[in-house]
Parts: sequence; structure tokens; C-alpha cells
Amino acid sequence: MANQSFFNGINSDGVFPLVNVNINNDTNLKLDEDQYEVYVNDHFVGHKTLKNPGEKLSDIDGFLHNQGLSDFSTSLDGDHYQIQTNDLNDVTNALSVYFNNR
Repeated sequence: MANQSFFNGINSDGVFPLVNVNINNDTNLKLDEDQYEVYVNDHFVGHKTLKNPGEKLSDIDGFLHNQGLSDFSTSLDGDHYQIQTNDLNDVTNALSVYFNNR
């Protein structure tokens, strides 16, 4: 005699019921806004929220370059965007404007 627990999932016609499975690859969809904490020389200066698909963290770099600042390096550590610079006051002041205008 067959194992009865095996047949518990079979309907009266002897076939397994269909289950609706989403086979589309939705893993690239953005469910929430990505938010990063921005630090200059290990001092928190603000949050960068990526609200639109075209936004990226490097937009901060572009803004700083547009302000005439180029002596800095950046790195990403989890949700912390680290900016290292010798121009601490100039970069911090520029980012203050950047975050207040967002």
C-alpha cells in the first residue's frame, strides 16, 4: 500500500494541483529607497537617499567636482559612504549645501 501522506496533496483526479509561481526575475526591482550615511574624515555629514533609478552615490563626487573640489577619495563600507580629504572644511561646507538642497 502506498504512503497515504504522499497522496494528501493530490486532488481527486490523481494530479497535483497547480501552484501559481512567479517565474519572472523581479530581484532587480527596487522595493525601497536606498539610503547611505555620508562621512567626511569619519565625521557624519548627512544622508544620501537614492530615490530615482538614475541616482547613484557618485553624484556626490560630481557635485564636489563641480564646486572645484578634487582632492578627495571615496569608499563604500556597507551603508557608509566615506570621503577622505585634506580640505575638510571646504568639503563639509559644500556637502552641507548639497544635503540642504535635496
